[in-house]
Amino acid sequence: MGNSTISQIFQGHRHESGFVVMGRRRIKEVSLIGTASAGLLDIFDTDTAPESGTYAQSGTTVTVTDTGHGLSTGDVVGISFSTGTGGTAQPGNYTITVTTANAFTVEMLNSDTITGTPACRYVASTPTANAFPKRWLMSKHTTANDIYANTFGIPNQGFVTTHGIYFHMANLLEADVFYE
Repeated sequence: MGNSTISQIFQGHRHESGFVVMGRRRIKEVSLIGTASAGLLDIFDTDTAPESGTYAQSGTTVTVTDTGHGLSTGDVVGISFSTGTGGTAQPGNYTITVTTANAFTVEMLNSDTITGTPACRYVASTPTANAFPKRWLMSKHTTANDIYANTFGIPNQGFVTTHGIYFHMANLLEADVFYE
């Protein structure tokens, strides 16, 4: 047998929101099981738990409200959004503009009107040379009564995390991640 490389695959398992593993990892696959209610799994590359806020969208501008957020214009947030009246803003990693000590904005690609102060979760970083930002990686949803194992392979080589893997879970029985 020539030069073959064997990768060691590990599993992380959660029943509620929290850190799965810290440090540099490569996410290969994610599995989740829902409950009687619609569920959500957000995955972040972070070494701090995500902050919570609320948001609204008008046109392409999303305004996030989080009392005393402490951020600065130019910081980058990895953010995921819950559904509000009119839809759900697009999760992703965005450069922010601070408008007040309690609010900041991000610009979306698509125009929408979302009201009702739905929740959002975010991790934030100040861009610096040779540093990897904290970021949102992916979100997966389950429908009500989806109590089966839903498994999602990550294309190509998977997601590389530099800080750690954090699961935000809502209405899920359990979630697993398989990583190197």
